[in-house]
Amino acid sequence: SSGPTGGAPLRPATAMAAVARASAAEAAKVGRYAPAGAKLLPGDAARLADFVAGAGGRLVALTGAGISTESGVPDYRSQQGSYSKGHKPMYHAVFVQNPLQRARYWARSLRGWRYFAAALPNRTHTALAALERDSFVSGVVTQNVDGLHTQAGADQIIQ
Repeated sequence: SSGPTGGAPLRPATAMAAVARASAAEAAKVGRYAPAGAKLLPGDAARLADFVAGAGGRLVALTGAGISTESGVPDYRSQQGSYSKGHKPMYHAVFVQNPLQRARYWARSLRGWRYFAAALPNRTHTALAALERDSFVSGVVTQNVDGLHTQAGADQIIQ
């Protein structure tokens, strides 16, 4: 079969299977940053691939912090996330009204930048970029500002 826009045969199942596969080492790495997810049942990847292929490119991927935990970028709300370590969010009003809190924000951001600087796209970022390139997904909408979707090759990103 060809992709939604015609051309060479494309296999969304290949990208989905890449996301579904994980070695023991990768699974252990993920466990350091976020709780384990549900196991795929037999046929789940094939059903998802059929859905993606049948959508004719009319899909958008919506992602959040969980997509980057495998890359070493900590999340906020999981059991191992930033909030569990006592970090509290800073509200915009506090940031703009309080110079000491603003300095605290920037100091903490500078300290945390190492996670972003060292992070590389993981197999999910790569799979989404491939799905976009092959016209199965029209783009990515994400709350993340880590740049990993772009590094993976995605082009149509709303951050």
